Amino acid sequence: MAFQLIEIIVPGGRAGDIDELLHDIEIVTSWRDQLTEKQARIRLLVETGTVEKILDRLETYLQPLPEAWAILLPVEAIIPRPIPVEHTDNISENEEKRLARISRQELLADVSAGTILSGNYLAMVTLSAIIAAIGLLRNDTAIIIGAMVLAPLLLPNVAFGLANTLGDARLGIDSVRTALAGLGLAILIGAGIGLAVSPAPVPSEIVARTRIGWFDLVLALASGSAGVLALTGGGSLSLVGVMVAVALMPPLVSGGLLIGSGRYATGFSALSLAFANIICVNLAAIITFHVQGIRPSTWWEKNKARRARRRATVILVGLLVALAALLLLNR
Repeated sequence: MAFQLIEIIVPGGRAGDIDELLHDIEIVTSWRDQLTEKQARIRLLVETGTVEKILDRLETYLQPLPEAWAILLPVEAIIPRPIPVEHTDNISENEEKRLARISRQELLADVSAGTILSGNYLAMVTLSAIIAAIGLLRNDTAIIIGAMVLAPLLLPNVAFGLANTLGDARLGIDSVRTALAGLGLAILIGAGIGLAVSPAPVPSEIVARTRIGWFDLVLALASGSAGVLALTGGGSLSLVGVMVAVALMPPLVSGGLLIGSGRYATGFSALSLAFANIICVNLAAIITFHVQGIRPSTWWEKNKARRARRRATVILVGLLVALAALLLLNR
């Protein structure tokens, strides 16, 4: 079991309230000291599975207090290692799910950072698209995988799924804006390279991304779900990025290369594959977040999140069914 440290800063007279607030939550150990005459500090060593429950309670309690904070810190090692807390009470299904993932607050902080439309993000998209284009033109799978490790399109797409799971409109708007900027830039870079190079004959790695098959949709769904599972489990972003980027960057750049070289029909087919994959990745993200029990803490936020999740799921499933119908008609 992993452990984390929560540091709480409260007005001096409120330190005793924390014990009462968290009386029914298992704490491995705690420390308390006086920072100043007006501020006290409480440190809690807790198992990772209880972090979200603790932070939910602290958020409500600390918001109206002046100069009050709760800071979550990672714990790399403890010597001697504490004995894990025995969960003797009957924990709920949601609490069981919580034990297997990072807290909602950590996830939101990680994902929100990837929705910022910055120069660094655009530079990463540019480099990833250039590397992917070189790999596609040279039929070199290793180079294509190298482009996916950069994973610039990962977090905006995952953030969209999280925004609909939590009913967070601001996060949803930011994720859509950043994702569209990245997608458009990748296509433009591919088109520019295609215009300059105009590959003939078209390499097989590009041709493979001009056809939408059932396995492509299954791959995108599996990639989106695996990416979210790795992210909520605290996995490496590069590893998660490869899972998701396999369905996004190569078909986007392939479409750009083909359109840039004047092959418009096949180019739009590649972009259709990218669009289908984006739908599948976001749908898988929403479903996986929900199954893992990620939802707001208050009942009115839960109602809003439930409506947002249902609306997004219906739209994405409708688009996916339309694409599936087109596949059947084409066959």
